[in-house]
Amino acid sequence: MMNKAITVRDNINHLKATVIVALVLLLGACGFHLRDAGSIPDIYQHLQIKAQKESPLTPWLRAELAGMHVQLDEPNSPILHILAVRPTRQELVGSLTEVQIGVEVDFRIEDAQGGPLTATRTITSHRSFQYNKNTVGIQSQQEDLLQKDLYEGAAQQIVRQLATGRMPVIAK
Repeated sequence: MMNKAITVRDNINHLKATVIVALVLLLGACGFHLRDAGSIPDIYQHLQIKAQKESPLTPWLRAELAGMHVQLDEPNSPILHILAVRPTRQELVGSLTEVQIGVEVDFRIEDAQGGPLTATRTITSHRSFQYNKNTVGIQSQQEDLLQKDLYEGAAQQIVRQLATGRMPVIAK
């Protein structure tokens, strides 16, 4: 009886492996492939970053671009101009307090002399959290973590728009 149980278990494992291999082959046959991590168009391989004033977005943006192998701060290269960064915060008070935080970022690509190459784009990122004012005050720590997440998410959205080539070009 023991040999039959082992044989059945071996057959089931063999069947599972066969099904997994078949699914992988089918997935490949349909044309699916993972997105290339370093797929910034050639025009954006060299960028300068310019912002009206330093914001928490800038370090995240630099890190995201460096991760995509973009050469930063090279003279005579196009400029990723951060025109405005607008943080928002709204507090809704009830039995629990809900805080909704967000950031809106306006940006465009300019030539090395500052002339616009693309139209201005706006991206937004929002997060919310709840807390009870009667319990231990951890809301500022939670808000700080979510603020970092907001700016990291905004930087990722900007880089994705550059990578996908969805920046509307201004005709000259």
